[in-house]
Amino acid sequence: MCAVWRGDRGAVRPDAADEVRVESVTPAQLDVAEEDVAVAHVADPERERIRVQAARLGGRSTLLHYIASDDVGIDITKAHPGSLPQFITGRSTLLSNLFRDEVALRTARLAAGRITAKDVELRTTRGLDTVHLGVGFASWRAGGLTYNAPVLLRPLAIRRHHGDFDLKLHGSFSVNPELVEIARTHFGIDLDRRGLAALAYDGGVFKPQPVIDHLRALTAHVDTFTVQPRLIVSTFADVAARAERDAADLDVPVLNALAGHEDDRALVATRYPVPDAVPSDDRPPASDRLLLDADAEQEGVLDRIVAGQSLVVHTLPGTGGTQTIINAVGELVRRGKRVLVVSARRSTLEGVRHRLAGIGLPGLAVSPRGVHRDLIRAIARNEKAQHPKMGEIDDALVRLRTVLRDYRVSLTQRHPMLGVSPLEVLQKLTTIAAESPQPSAATRFDAATLQRLSTRRAEAAASLATAARLGEFRFGPDDSPWYGVAFETTEQARAAHALAGRLHRTEIPEILERGYELIGQTRMRPFTTLAELGAYIRLLQGIRASLDRFSLTVFERPLGDLIEAHSTRRDTPEMNGATRRRLRRLAKEYVRPGMHVTDMHDALVRVQKQREQWQRLAEVGVVPEIPAGLDAVATSWQRVDADLGELSRVLGPGHDLLATPIPELVRILAGLAADSDVFDNLVERATLRGELAALGLEGLLTELSVRHVPEERVASEFEFAWWQSALETMLRSDRALLGANTSVVDRLERDFRLVDEAHAASAGQQLAAELATRWKIAIVDEADETAALKSALREGTASAAELLAVAPKLLRTLAPVWIASPYEVAALPARPAFDVVILADAGALSVAESAAALRRGRQVVAFGDPVTQRPTPFEIAADRDPSDEPVVDPEERSVFERLAEIVPVETLTRSYRAGGEDLAELVNEAFYGGEIVSFPWAGSYLGRGSLSVDYVEGGVGAPDPDSGAVESPDAEVARVVTLVVEHAVNRPNESLMVVTASTKHALRIRAAVEAAFAGRSDVAEFVGRETAEPFAVLGLEESVAESRDRVVFSLGYGLTRHGRVLSDFGVLSGPDGERLLTVGMTRARRSMVIVSSIRPSAFDDGRLENGAATLMSILGGIAARAREARLEDLADPLTLALAQNLRRLGVAVDVAYRGLLPLVAQRDGKAVVVEGDPETIGQSLRESLRLRPQILRRLGWHYIRVHSFDLYSDPAGVAARVAAILGVEPEAPTADASTEPLDVID
Repeated sequence: MCAVWRGDRGAVRPDAADEVRVESVTPAQLDVAEEDVAVAHVADPERERIRVQAARLGGRSTLLHYIASDDVGIDITKAHPGSLPQFITGRSTLLSNLFRDEVALRTARLAAGRITAKDVELRTTRGLDTVHLGVGFASWRAGGLTYNAPVLLRPLAIRRHHGDFDLKLHGSFSVNPELVEIARTHFGIDLDRRGLAALAYDGGVFKPQPVIDHLRALTAHVDTFTVQPRLIVSTFADVAARAERDAADLDVPVLNALAGHEDDRALVATRYPVPDAVPSDDRPPASDRLLLDADAEQEGVLDRIVAGQSLVVHTLPGTGGTQTIINAVGELVRRGKRVLVVSARRSTLEGVRHRLAGIGLPGLAVSPRGVHRDLIRAIARNEKAQHPKMGEIDDALVRLRTVLRDYRVSLTQRHPMLGVSPLEVLQKLTTIAAESPQPSAATRFDAATLQRLSTRRAEAAASLATAARLGEFRFGPDDSPWYGVAFETTEQARAAHALAGRLHRTEIPEILERGYELIGQTRMRPFTTLAELGAYIRLLQGIRASLDRFSLTVFERPLGDLIEAHSTRRDTPEMNGATRRRLRRLAKEYVRPGMHVTDMHDALVRVQKQREQWQRLAEVGVVPEIPAGLDAVATSWQRVDADLGELSRVLGPGHDLLATPIPELVRILAGLAADSDVFDNLVERATLRGELAALGLEGLLTELSVRHVPEERVASEFEFAWWQSALETMLRSDRALLGANTSVVDRLERDFRLVDEAHAASAGQQLAAELATRWKIAIVDEADETAALKSALREGTASAAELLAVAPKLLRTLAPVWIASPYEVAALPARPAFDVVILADAGALSVAESAAALRRGRQVVAFGDPVTQRPTPFEIAADRDPSDEPVVDPEERSVFERLAEIVPVETLTRSYRAGGEDLAELVNEAFYGGEIVSFPWAGSYLGRGSLSVDYVEGGVGAPDPDSGAVESPDAEVARVVTLVVEHAVNRPNESLMVVTASTKHALRIRAAVEAAFAGRSDVAEFVGRETAEPFAVLGLEESVAESRDRVVFSLGYGLTRHGRVLSDFGVLSGPDGERLLTVGMTRARRSMVIVSSIRPSAFDDGRLENGAATLMSILGGIAARAREARLEDLADPLTLALAQNLRRLGVAVDVAYRGLLPLVAQRDGKAVVVEGDPETIGQSLRESLRLRPQILRRLGWHYIRVHSFDLYSDPAGVAARVAAILGVEPEAPTADASTEPLDVID
């Protein structure tokens, strides 16, 4: 039993039970003196096994042992002469025009059907074009064998055309190469292939008779040799003979390693150092030149390939194996390496060629089959290639990348002092904003306070809650004058309260009454504060003291001249002595009699100041007068001044009661004197308040007190204030955040996408320009080879080996990459070796099939999927001769599995296959252990499943006399035909394939489809059109190299007429059934319908085996598939806020959909995916801004990118934008209640 491969944590290995350890024996352990002991290479048995298998590849050679039969060959010799010239000249000809006799046409159609089926098989799964027109058949006997070989061959294309077949010749006639070889080895005759083929044309007209006559003349001495002038269309090829000749020398390290040679195993398995991967955001544009976009897994594989490491790459379905091969080719060619790409699948070969051509590299991959065409394309490309002008684009890419990368880093990087990132701040603020009621603190903390609180928020929140519990926030500045006053003891508080009461009740009313009465006697304007009253009293006392010395007239005139006269001469030098003396005499006249003024200057200055003050306070023209009772009022005022000063001190800085306007003073004192709960826990609250003020929370304390925030909301208000302050501080201090201007970020991201796409698209042009430069240098340096190559290409008949022989150095430059089927590789010279050999679809190749490629490479890289691929036998002949032996041992392990035992294994797990989520999920779980990672398909989210089961009623029949199975029930055939017709009518632009486990069922479906479409002119073109992916009905093994948009998987087995269920499902019940089932289940890209006449419930456990058991298990599990649990509780708060706003607008929303998409929404058949900044963490700019959106759009989603700043500041606005894309009208009613979807489980 061959090894069954399964996914296992990113690495793929064969089952341990299948590994056989062989103990090696070294020559040193042998005694050469012993008799009957011969020293041989350890690889000799393996080499011989490879040669034996190579000699049997393709079964019987139809180039040497063609068995003429009307079943497998269309004898054009018998064709109608009226259509034969049209056919020979290479124009499309219908089979019905070549054979107009009904009996002959029927026979020809049967043969054409078999030839077409064989052609499809060999072309798709082996990469071989085997259908030819054979002209002239040479027969002879030698060594007990009978030979029958076509002389001339010309490629022919045959395809179904409605109920007919279309035949068209291509290329030109050539001589059978195996006939040439055997003529030389058997008869010693050297046939001139070109000369013999040239005899077939006379003036451009095909006339094969001269060729036949010439060959007869050359072989006249061979008794049994005859040549018959016949024209037969069939499959003509011989892969074994060339493979056998090529296998003569198998002494190469990789083959020796596979055979168990320890030194070569160590050499092949050598691990080369791989440089540390440079993130794409940090790469210089000059070094970022992959031909196609690649993910991190693919880039890791490329790094190891470029480093020179031989390895195998397990490519799970849809994970970009071909894409990785193309990138590997580009990187290797850029480094001057020669590369050989080998695959047995035509789709892989053509996929590589077409994608290279699509990026500006036509002719880069040269095939032996089309060597002239490819080389001419390569020359034309080199002559036309120009270096793209990428300087400005690359500079713009670097600038945009720098700004966006800095923005993203700043958004997600934690602040060194605060320990949080802006993104975390936004998420936290969104969580806080979702509380009810929503916190609304307006207080903002400075940077020092934020840093101080960054590690003490829990402590501060607890203290605030304690303060609230003690009643700190029941009173605000407007509620009690005692707000914010701190006392060390309760006694101090009581004393202050008593003082305020005394002032309010007695002292202040008394001083005000007496003060107003006093000032009323002076005609001075009323005082507004007690401080002014004090100033009035002091002024009146000073005037009274002055009037005691001077007469009242001193206040009636200015005293400036008198003051100057009594000042020193130095101060008033301009005043002469006479004037000074006169003024001094005048001043003495103001002095009261009997009074002596010691210092007249100071006294006059004092009077002058009092006069000015009086004039400001009294009415104009009023002279000072001293009211009665001045001293008593002054005494009362001094007592009030002391008490108010003490009370002001108690109230703290900023409280000057003397300077407070009297109405406000009266109000304050009334408040201070009133009985209040503010004194409850006053000391404890004051202590807490001091501690919180030391933390920088003074402003918040005031705000909480003003708003009377209750205890249960205090912590939320504090958290909101801290996080909002942190956000504003970060925005002010970090310019990279662009001030949260998301419109600028949107424009930058849009420009980046355009520039990055232009940069990526230029990679092919860059490589083309580099190759063109090398080519122009080479044609100068190798002038002789240039002339020889030009001559050979003009002649048009040289083989790949001959071209490489005439221009080896030039072709290294012109054709650094060769691409071929493994059966064509032998046509290339073994030397010089290729630097790297890439085996694609290696799981389907045996070592013998790969030997020609392996011996031509220094480094080997194998891509494949052994879960769906395994080596299988094949025959070139359209019929199978009973004497033919199997070409490949059923137990044969693939070259992929063999190499995996020696070299490192890499696994690509990220699938990019569009559509078919249900189907992909089933395949992933059933066959790959859940290793495949892929994005959900929008169709599945919208309820359009990609996997369905159609059970057919009445699917009964009679058991086959040979196999005993009930094959191809009529009802199942009819149902499949109906599905095909429905597809052709409803989805004509999507490709379709029918896959079945029964070969008989496939033939019957094909015939039934042709009959059904024959009378339908509206859809007849669907089954007969020439497209890259035409409609096909294939067996499981035939479908291994095919895929279509949609697949109908028809089991092809039914019940007996008595309702009994048989357990034989053909190949599905065989030992290879599980792999074949995997093949069938992975052919669809978008959707699959499983058609079955049998239900899983019809079987008991244990009755079915292998793939049949797995299929019934799958069918039974499809109905039981339940919806996954929701992950909303773990989602990003910003996303949850958006979801809530969308649901208010009536939009169906899922958060954390499949655990892969943050938010998806749908309405009226549209599905959108919304992604924000958290999803970009760990992704490069290229991946998050260009590649990921492209993939999701390809999967049917409308992609919307939103920014965290917008989601926090305006979630309703973002929701409206998303809803508009889904078609929600702006004025649509909203649901204010919070709603969430419910999971309904049947």
